[in-house]
Order: sequence, then structure tokens, then C-alpha cells
Amino acid sequence: MGKGNKKEDEPGGFVPGTFSIAARDPDADEFGVAVSTALVGVGALCPFVSENAAVATQSFVKVSHGANAVDLADRGVSVPTACDALLEDDEHASYRQLHGIDGDGRTFAFSGDDCVDWNGHLERDDHTVAGNMLSNGDVIEDISETFRETEGELAERLMTALEAGQGAGGDKRGKISAALLVHSPDPKLYHNLRIDNSEDPVDDLREAFELGKQTETDLPASTDEMLGEYPDEILDFGLKY
Repeated sequence: MGKGNKKEDEPGGFVPGTFSIAARDPDADEFGVAVSTALVGVGALCPFVSENAAVATQSFVKVSHGANAVDLADRGVSVPTACDALLEDDEHASYRQLHGIDGDGRTFAFSGDDCVDWNGHLERDDHTVAGNMLSNGDVIEDISETFRETEGELAERLMTALEAGQGAGGDKRGKISAALLVHSPDPKLYHNLRIDNSEDPVDDLREAFELGKQTETDLPASTDEMLGEYPDEILDFGLKY
């Protein structure tokens, strides 16, 4: 289902906003979040993933909501139950957006009444989308539609969906930062990327994404050139979440 809220009187001064998608690929056992905003360093604030869930916390962010939601999912609690409990204990829940999906495909999306227009969210079978202080409601719809129509691995689908959100208008204040975070049994260099301060963060994130993919392709040959024989395991870097 989808939901949109409109506040007639927006507060003056600085107001944070964002648009994001949280999704899963059950066949690959992957979870991911892609996000962009007109606030510096969104990758340090909003996206959270684990082997059991993907969650985004935004609007007036509470980082612990994302961290606690995926931690509870790892303990067997559904994302809807976890997020409901976290918001129930939050006296400022009306200023939050929180959304995500777990390993059983259970989704949750919440936009508080005090989030800034345009704000809203939607839930689909394999992903959730939310945004606040956007140019228009087309942003989250275009993100969702593009994600559903894009083929390939989860990271590519998330990246392409984020580009669609920016193309639809994005954050009406402008563009500063973007991030992509994917949890996978086979982690790649392009599964944890951040653009913290840029005039075109989504474009720069795509450039970093393509460079990461190319590096993954070229690394075995370049390592062989440097070292000759080497154990394949030394290129299994893992990934920081």
C-alpha cells in the first residue's frame, strides 16, 4: 500500500529530508538500501542491513532505530514488530520515517505526521520506499517501478532505482549525499559505497559503483601480475557494515 502526507505549514530554516529504497533478493539471499538526500553523509545515518533485514531511518533521523531494527531481525523478530516497538517507545515518532523488509518478506513503512511535505511511503512484495521533503510524490513511485522493472543483481537494481528517484525530482532542496549498502553472502567492493558531499551525489555514486565493479573484475589479474602465485582467499576481503 502507499501513503502520502501533506503539511500545509512547513517549518522555516534547516529541515532534513531524503528518499530511499530498502529491498531484498531472496534468491541471492541479499538485502540492501540505497538512499540520497540534501544532507551531508547520509550513508553514516540512514541505511542498515544484515543477513536478515534491510532498514532505513530518515526524516529527523534516529540512527539507533535502524541499528536496533536489524539487530532484532537477526534475533528472529519480524521487521514490522521490531519497528512498531521502536516507534512506540519514541516520544518523537511523529517526526520520523522508518521502513524496511525482512527475510520472510514482511515489510514495514511509517511516515510520522510531522514529516515535511512532500512525504510518503509505499510497500511492495520485495521492497519498501519512503521519502520526505521531496519535489513530488512521483519520486517514490518511480523508484519502486524502476526497481521492479530492472533486471540483474540487487545492487544494480537499487542503484538504478535511486537514479530514477533523482530523475523524478528528488529532494526539493537539492543534492548533497548518497549511499548504497548491500549485505550479501558474497560481498563485493561496490556493496558499501558513500558519496558524502557532492553537487551530483547520485551520479558520483554510479561512477563509484562502476569503478567498484571494474576493480572486482581486474583485481585477480593485477594481483597475479604483482605476486605470481597466491592463495585465492587473500582476495576475499569481506565487508564492513
